[in-house]
Amino acid sequence: MSPRTKEQNEEIRKQRSQEILQAAIHVYAEKGYVAAEIGEVAERAGLARGLVYHYFKSKQNLFRELYEYMMDKTQRFTKSHFEQDGSSLELFSQYARMVCKQVLEEPEVSRFYMRVSMDVHYFYTDEPFSPFEWMKSFLQPITHAVEQGIIQKTIRQGNASLMAMQFWGAVSQGMNYLDKLQQDLFAQGALELTMKEQLEILLEQVIESAVAIVKPQ
Repeated sequence: MSPRTKEQNEEIRKQRSQEILQAAIHVYAEKGYVAAEIGEVAERAGLARGLVYHYFKSKQNLFRELYEYMMDKTQRFTKSHFEQDGSSLELFSQYARMVCKQVLEEPEVSRFYMRVSMDVHYFYTDEPFSPFEWMKSFLQPITHAVEQGIIQKTIRQGNASLMAMQFWGAVSQGMNYLDKLQQDLFAQGALELTMKEQLEILLEQVIESAVAIVKPQ
């Protein structure tokens, strides 16, 4: 068998890193940063503990990279979504639906976002870091979409930055409520059809509440 090429080694490195990060999402969603252990991440990824340390030198390094990966992914998705052509109001409705549906389809991902604000200070103990700067950057495409909608007259008049923040706040709170209801129904042993019906009703209410913030009166 011929030795692997540099490109093949790089592809393997990327694949292993992704496997570890995906496993870390699940462990973090269940336990948070303090209680999470590298051994659990390795077991979840089906890899040796030492191999995880080969790619991430410490627990802090692993979860900081996970945080940056997830935040970058969210930011790129949001920017791409709101740069689409079409009615600004429709873009807001579509965005709220896609983000909130993720709670039902990938609960571990939504729980990551829900908990991470409480733990981010653990990731940056050796350098200054402000999550507020990230939030400001994250909200920029939403704010711009509000501004465009005001011009189109599909979004109500008002302070674009404030409405963007309020819209995201409504979506975030809706995500939390959807996740809690889903967990409660599961714990109560609700039938799958019953769970689906109740969650879909709540999902529509969350979307309606979030869009109401920017919708013309």
